[in-house]
Parts: sequence; structure tokens; C-alpha cells
Amino acid sequence: MRSLRTVIVSGLRLGSGQIIVQGCSFFRSVIVARLISVDDYGVAAAFAMTLTLLEMISNLSFDKLLVQASDGNAEAFQKTAQLVQVTRGITNGLILFALAGLIARLFGIPQAVWGFRCLALLPVMRGFLHLDANRMQREMRFGPAVRIDVVSNVLVTLVAWPLAAWLRNYYAMLVLLLMQVAAAIVVSHLVAERRYGWAWERRYAHRMFSFGWPLLINGLLLYGIMHGDRVIIGSAKQLFPHAIYTLKNLGEYSIAFSVMMAPAVFVGNVTTSLFLPVLSRARAFPLDFQRSYHRIFALICLIAGLITIPCIVAGPKLLVWIYGPKYSAAGGLVGIFAAMWGLRIIRYVPSVAALSSGDTRSPMVSNLVRSLTFVVSIYAAAAGQPLVWIAVAGLLGDFLALPTLMWQVSHRHGADSRPCLMPLAVIGAGASISFLLAHFSQTDALASVVFLKTLSTTGITAGLLIALTPPLRADLQSATLAVSNFFRTELISSRARPEHITASNPE
Repeated sequence: MRSLRTVIVSGLRLGSGQIIVQGCSFFRSVIVARLISVDDYGVAAAFAMTLTLLEMISNLSFDKLLVQASDGNAEAFQKTAQLVQVTRGITNGLILFALAGLIARLFGIPQAVWGFRCLALLPVMRGFLHLDANRMQREMRFGPAVRIDVVSNVLVTLVAWPLAAWLRNYYAMLVLLLMQVAAAIVVSHLVAERRYGWAWERRYAHRMFSFGWPLLINGLLLYGIMHGDRVIIGSAKQLFPHAIYTLKNLGEYSIAFSVMMAPAVFVGNVTTSLFLPVLSRARAFPLDFQRSYHRIFALICLIAGLITIPCIVAGPKLLVWIYGPKYSAAGGLVGIFAAMWGLRIIRYVPSVAALSSGDTRSPMVSNLVRSLTFVVSIYAAAAGQPLVWIAVAGLLGDFLALPTLMWQVSHRHGADSRPCLMPLAVIGAGASISFLLAHFSQTDALASVVFLKTLSTTGITAGLLIALTPPLRADLQSATLAVSNFFRTELISSRARPEHITASNPE
């Protein structure tokens, strides 16, 4: 792998930025959820799902191509990507504005038509983001991208409480989304090194569409995976005569889903940004590529276990404590979503390995397999089954998608999957035991008892994984030493700096 110090320093920068970003996102969701009704939160979820649909089904991922392509540093390449991005944003905005009435009726919220029309501003605005921060990631320079995310999220979080307290309805979420995108645009231009501009190079555009067309299909599949179940819940009464779901159910389901999505998105963003350049450089050397892939896989399995197991055991009680008793019905879904997102966290690794080789088809095939269980969700909604069955269908889909993608990467890129089986088995055993403990923890009145169960299960699983995976143990030891040396160096240099200033400026 690349210089361990470079990877660790970049990871620390990315990780700290993502902690702030996801923390801000979490606090905003708590503030809005507590200050508006559960039904209004369901409407806000409908806004987010609609916007995400257009973004995902038109995403050519040229930001990733700027990192992956050997000539992605060319200025004409970047300017062509920026022109395509603007065109895509304007097109999405016009489509959303035109379909606002139809979408509002589909979700059974005709009163929110103007909300959907205002939402059409978002894709148009996003089209004007400067892509220079993405280009800089080729050289493991993540600072500008981190600043864009951090500044825009912190500013919006600071105004979330007064805005939500003033509006007290779903328009609070809409205004916050618009403000966040506006801030991100401004910062993206401030941190850029190159002057913003557009160009049209046919050969670059052709490569973007060749790279991105499987991702367009993948985007539609991903939308079904991440949001299709909530679309079914929100529109069930308009589509199926025996449906029982309401906007309140949509709000409860969205809360449980988003609680687990936040840490998974954090890990996914760091994994993609940090390890895509690493694996892209290693792909020319098959043995290095395999070795790096296996080490990253074991590390992400450990991280997935540290996130998933505590959420399975203690998640239901934490959700009520954070969001309030009006969301108590969502507690039974948290453990299922924790396991589902845990599998998805692990799936980021073979996905990044495929992307590092320019392979966008393998993730598409994996998501196609994942989408097959969407049929189960539709049946559950049409038959008036409880919400839990829709969540279980999602878990089953991710359980099938992970081995599919691992096989694809092994078959197409020679990354042997056998060394990955041990970490998977350990995490799977820990998650299974956690579900049993969660079942018995429902009657535990004392938070300390739940805490001890969570701590012991997580610690035993993590310790066993580290003990049975020597490369992971060696990487953790090296990483600990590198982090220690890094902070020691920073501390020494910070102490030495004033002495240097004093010596050169005697007065």
C-alpha cells in the first residue's frame, strides 16, 4: 500500500471532517424531528427521496473518474465534467418542477406541491459546484473537499434550531437543504486552485458516458435499495387498496433508517475517498492489489462490527432517548437496519476495488441482485403487513448482494475472496449473538445492564477478529505507532515554533 503515514494522515483528515459532517447531520435531524410532527417528518422524507431519485438516476460519477483516470488532471477534462454537471443539474430541476404536482399526489400530500417546486432549485444549484476539490484527491489532498463539507454543514446546523422553531413544519427541512447547497457552492469556489470554467472535449465526454452509463443503471438500483421501501410506504395508500401505512409510519421508518445510515455513510465516504487512490495505484501490481484489498477488507469488517453490534443491542432504547417517545414504534426496526447497513459498509470495499479498475458493472450486478427483494417489500405493502417485513426484505437483499459483489471482484480482477471469509464469519457470529441479547434486553429497565451487554459483545467480537487476522493486527499496531509519531511530531514542532520566532525576533 501507499506510505502508511500518508494514508493515516489523509484518513485522519477525512475522518475528522466526516465526523463533523455526520455529527451536524445527526443533530439537524434530531432538532427538526423534535420540533415538527411525525407526519411532517414524513413529508420531509418525501422531499429527500424525490431529490435523491433524480440525482442518482443521472449520476455519471465523473468526480470519481477525475480521481481514477490517468489523465483526470487535465484542465479540459475537468471543465468538460463541469459543463456536463451544469447541464445535468438544470435538466433535473426542470423535470422536478414539471412533475411536482404528480409527485405530491403520489405521496398523498397535495398541499406540498409548492414545496416540491422549490425543491427543484437544489439540483440546479448543485450543478455549479466547482470540481477542483475532487481533482485534488488524486494526490491524497483531501483538505479542500473536507472544508466544503464541514463549513456548509456547520453553518446550516447553527441555524437549524431557530429556523425549525419558527416554521414548525416540513418547510424547515427544505430551507435547510437550500442553505446547505448554497454554502457548499460558495466554499467549493473559494478553495479551488483552478479558475472555474466550461469546455467541451468530445473524447472526454465520451469517456465520462462510457464510465458512467452502468452507474446510471446502478443509480436507479441504488435508489430502489436506499429509498424504494420508503417510497412504497409513502405511496401505499394511493396504490394498494389493503395498504395500512400512513405518513406517520413513513416518518417512523425514516427515523430508524437515517439513524443507521449516518455512520454507514461516514465510513463509505472515507473508504471511497481514502482507498480509491490507493487501490487505483496498486492495480498495476496484482500481488500488491490483492494484499491491499484483503487488508482493507479486514479493517472495514472491524469498523462495521464496532458500529453494528452496539446498535443492534442498544439501538431501540437510544432512539427513544434521542428523538423522544413519539418515535418509540421505530425502535423495533433499528436492529434490522443496523445489520443491513453493516453489510453495506463491508460492501464498500469490493465496490471501491472494482471502481479502482474502472469497473462500474460489478457494483451494478450486485445492486441488481439486491433489488430483487424489492418485490417482497411491494407484496408486504399490498398485503397490509407490518413495517418490519419491509425492513427484513432489505436485510435479505444486502445479505445476497455482498457475496455477489465479492465473487465479481474475484472473478474479474483476481482478488481472491477466501481470506475475506474469516472476518465475515466473526462479524456475522457477533451480530447473531447481538440479536439474541437485544431480544432479552427489551425487558431491561436499567441502562447499565444494556451498556454492559453492548460493551462485552462488541469487545469480544472485535478482540476475536483481531486475534484471528494477523494482517489486521499488524496494521493496527503500525497505525497506532504512526498516529503516535504523527502527534508527537506535531507537538514538538508546535513547541519549537515560538522559540524559533523568539530567536529571530529578539525584541
